[in-house]
Amino acid sequence: MLADIKTRLEERVVELDGRVGLASDFVSVLRGGTAPRGGVNAYILPGTTTGLPAATLGAGLFIQPVRRGVSIATFLQSTDPRGQRALDRLDDFLADIQQAICGWAPGDEVGVFELAAERPAPTQNGLMAFVTEFRITDQLRITT
Repeated sequence: MLADIKTRLEERVVELDGRVGLASDFVSVLRGGTAPRGGVNAYILPGTTTGLPAATLGAGLFIQPVRRGVSIATFLQSTDPRGQRALDRLDDFLADIQQAICGWAPGDEVGVFELAAERPAPTQNGLMAFVTEFRITDQLRITT
């Protein structure tokens, strides 16, 4: 699912073209202790999964609705034209990310992505950062 979200962001949010990473890329940035390069960077991270009330249907089938979370950590720095462009239109840029993901499902999930929260995140070294959280409804279907 995370790779599908990466592709969708790269296709739909111009400033992020080529600068979307997955959790392993984010860990490398944190481990290196340096700021992401290139003005605007986003990292797609798995989020919280919450179980909803389950139903046992008998005949050996267990079904439980779940809400799967995904977070997009976005870092902005005015070091190149795309970074400056994103900062100049910050509200629209964050809305572009929301519009790329909300209402869409990457596979055979039961629901579509919804916006759960968006907030600034603490940063240093002249970076501005936001974490945007999305949720999608799905199901666990287990033969018992």
